[in-house]
Amino acid sequence: MTFPRRQAAIAGVYRTKQGKLPDRTGFSLQLEAIKGAIAEAGMQLSDIDGLLTLPFSNHHDAQAGATDTHQFWAEQLGGHPIDYISVGGSAGQIAKAASAISSGLCEVAVLFYGRAGQFLGPRGTVSTGRAPRVPEWSWSVQGAYMVPFYALWAQRYMHEFGVTSEDLAEVAVIDRYHATLNPESVMGRKGEITVDDVVNSRMIAEPMHLLDCSLDNDGGYAVVVTTAERARDGAKKPVYVLGGAEAVHTDLYLTQDGDWFPEGGRSVRRAADRAFEQAGVTRDDIDYFGSYDCFTITAVRNYEEMGFCALGEGADFVKAGHTRLGGKLPTNTDGGLLSGSHCGDPSGLFVVETVRQLRGECGDRQVADAKIGLAHQQGYAVHGLSSSVILGVD
Repeated sequence: MTFPRRQAAIAGVYRTKQGKLPDRTGFSLQLEAIKGAIAEAGMQLSDIDGLLTLPFSNHHDAQAGATDTHQFWAEQLGGHPIDYISVGGSAGQIAKAASAISSGLCEVAVLFYGRAGQFLGPRGTVSTGRAPRVPEWSWSVQGAYMVPFYALWAQRYMHEFGVTSEDLAEVAVIDRYHATLNPESVMGRKGEITVDDVVNSRMIAEPMHLLDCSLDNDGGYAVVVTTAERARDGAKKPVYVLGGAEAVHTDLYLTQDGDWFPEGGRSVRRAADRAFEQAGVTRDDIDYFGSYDCFTITAVRNYEEMGFCALGEGADFVKAGHTRLGGKLPTNTDGGLLSGSHCGDPSGLFVVETVRQLRGECGDRQVADAKIGLAHQQGYAVHGLSSSVILGVD
């Protein structure tokens, strides 16, 4: 069965304010985002019959299951039945929504997310008052979390491929430059940074400096996916779903395979290859790339695992200027996770920016004549989970 290419399209997107938002709640951000995206699509809340939820979209403290999440939101959206539900990464969910819409499972699906007042890492970890305080498989036993885990990855990568901290810093420099062109970014107002700024910033977990690490802030977003026909009747240029896929591997911050850099890649490469096959396009056709850059090492590895350069060549690919606005693969023109926003689960922000680029709405950071874009998401460790969606306009 082939992917329903161009049978579904994104008709509306919305991005709330991003940053430290002490007067907001996760629920208020989520509701604002849903209403904003639906309004941009020229629809009503009652039109929604599909929900694509992400973590923290449930507001019942006593119940945290996916079904309860959808029941809660069915009530918020007017009490009408929700015919299609899906849980997963944003790029993969957009692809699944396109399949559901083309097969008649639903007609208007909304991806949404919002977070406020919650922290990543040790600050957000709840511990019990007596031992054992963590499960036996928990990374907390070793005192680890995202930064130490990715730092180990970076150390091994630098050792194997002769990459330096200065090489990795180039990613953060480009992201910050792009952020200065995006008035909605968290860090753009602080101005550009240099490689020296990155390597002289505070060490978090060697070799990851402060500016090698993503932000941790509040914010929300939403994306409306519907039939191609209905999107064409909307107020905005329809952005068609050409292909998409998701994949998982074993890590989940719990285990690590012996080979950290397999030639064929793992979940990131598998999801990307399937998405390209479904979309019927090549890497050379991509005009804009939204790359999940939670750390500088992640961004470098993404170019390799996504198939834009060979293993060990990611840092040189960045240093050559290919990922900068005006390069052959402009990436993260909103500032990415390093300088744009990281609102807990920021995966949908890459979809929002890709849609805006393909519509030609990005002002000073606009990629010239962008027709095909790729939004990518990964997480739960270096190989754990990934999804890709390829979008296009006429």
